[in-house]
Formats: sequence, C-alpha cells, structure tokens
Amino acid sequence: MIGSLGSVVFDVSSEHVRTLRDMKIQHSAKYSEHAIHGGKALLEFTGYSPASLSFSVRLDAGLGVNPKEELEALREILTSHKAVPFILDGEPQGDGLWALESIDESYEVIDSHGTFIAADVSLKLKEYIEAGKNGS
Repeated sequence: MIGSLGSVVFDVSSEHVRTLRDMKIQHSAKYSEHAIHGGKALLEFTGYSPASLSFSVRLDAGLGVNPKEELEALREILTSHKAVPFILDGEPQGDGLWALESIDESYEVIDSHGTFIAADVSLKLKEYIEAGKNGS
C-alpha cells in the first residue's frame, strides 16, 4: 500500500493501479504587522498556519479501477465534513487529521454511453488540528 486518505486506499497491484502524483505540501508561518509612524512596519511571529497538501490521482478503468466508485468515495469524504487521516509509507502525515477542501475532476475519456472511463482528479487538503492539541 502506498497510502490512504480515510477509507480511500492508494496502491498498486497486478489488478489495479491507484497512485498519487504531483504532491505538494505547504508549511507557512503567520506574522502580524505593526505600523510604525514614519518608519517600516515591524513583524511579529504569531504562530503557524495549518499545512496544506495537494496531489493528483489518475482514475482509469484501463488500470483496473472503477472511476465512478472511486470518485464517489472521495466525494463522501468531502461532503461528510469529517477530517480523516492521510497516511503515506505507513506513517500518518502532519500533526493531526486532514480536511478535504476540494476535488477537481477532469474527465479525459468518456464512452459512447456517457460513462467516464478515465479521469484525473486533483485533491486539496488542509491539516485539521483538534482543539486543545495545537500547542497553545
């Protein structure tokens, strides 16, 4: 197993291919700006923003997956508004759970019945830190 997002598993076997690509993680600090009359503003470190993560997944019937079912599982995570674990290489990523913020779907192959055969899906997640577990 490559990893998982909640109940959605990313793996490769002789029967199917469900892999991640173009994964990006953004970590950022937050600063407040204090105006100084007649001078440059001063910056004050105020904490960290939750990490952001994005990646793409190819859902292709030719690679042994059912794109419609896979998308339904991802949409369920989005519409349930529940934070889920994101696991890579057997390790939970980040300091907590992850909220699925958006799913961008690009349908590349659609058959003569209107069924999509292959799609590229881009996911955007934000680290979800439970109250009381944020270091404050």
